[in-house]
Amino acid sequence: MLSVLVFDADEPMDLTITLSSLVAGVVEGVLREVVVVEPQGEAALKVADHAGCSVLSRAELGHTPPALKGDWLILMRAGDRLPANWPERAARHGEDQSRAKGPRGGRFVLPTREARGWRRWLAPRQSAYLVPKAHAMSRLSAGAPWQGVAKGIGLDRLADREG
Repeated sequence: MLSVLVFDADEPMDLTITLSSLVAGVVEGVLREVVVVEPQGEAALKVADHAGCSVLSRAELGHTPPALKGDWLILMRAGDRLPANWPERAARHGEDQSRAKGPRGGRFVLPTREARGWRRWLAPRQSAYLVPKAHAMSRLSAGAPWQGVAKGIGLDRLADREG
């Protein structure tokens, strides 16, 4: 049902944090694959390989949309964690949108990483995006940055931030 594309994997620990938040989706049977796009450095590449992730360059990604297993894609940055209830929210959203005339994407508002206390509320909020594969691949093929892939499609908020 879902594939996850992880971008900006520069640090192996950031990639590990992200991958650990995806385990629930594998257990629930919602997540089909994880693709790390252009990991930087040998250590990040090793983490991706040991975790069973596919690794693609940005150019390869633009030419392989049919090869991605999921009909929906979650796009996120290495180091970000999806909330604990993400598999249920993503599955429900995909089912609801399969019955809709014009599918809408979804947005997970993610916990802030470094900010503590009151600064947490002032920190910029990161998002992970859930979008139909066809829409995402057309935007990526056109050269859009991964954060801009959700433009042009309505987004529903899928989960609140966690601690």
